[in-house]
Amino acid sequence: MRKIALWGVGALVAASLTGAAIAAEDPMAGAYGQTVIVTNAKGESYKLWINKDGTYKVETAKGEKGTGKWALKDNNTKYCGTPDLPAGAPAGTPAPKESCSEFKGAHKAGDKWEQNDAVGEKITVEMKAGM
Repeated sequence: MRKIALWGVGALVAASLTGAAIAAEDPMAGAYGQTVIVTNAKGESYKLWINKDGTYKVETAKGEKGTGKWALKDNNTKYCGTPDLPAGAPAGTPAPKESCSEFKGAHKAGDKWEQNDAVGEKITVEMKAGM
């Protein structure tokens, strides 16, 4: 589950979004309704869907699914994500902690770029139109 949590944060950092006019109002607007594909240095990919209500969904290549909450902080310079505790988690499982990464700015569907994830490892991010 830790991998899903870190993937969600890394991708959300990466998925910053479209156009200067939209960015001035909502820097994440370009991600809503899109699929963000994040690939780590090992070639492992996952998909991320970012919602306007401050939530996200993530799915790994192995079919593992997760959800969480995101927010931009520090004058929109950091993207912070907190994964939800899985429904089947044993009693007493501690709640996942927030993790923050650099927020890189506007991108749109069709863009592909490299950046570091929440733990400083290089990832490739691609935003595809639609869900």
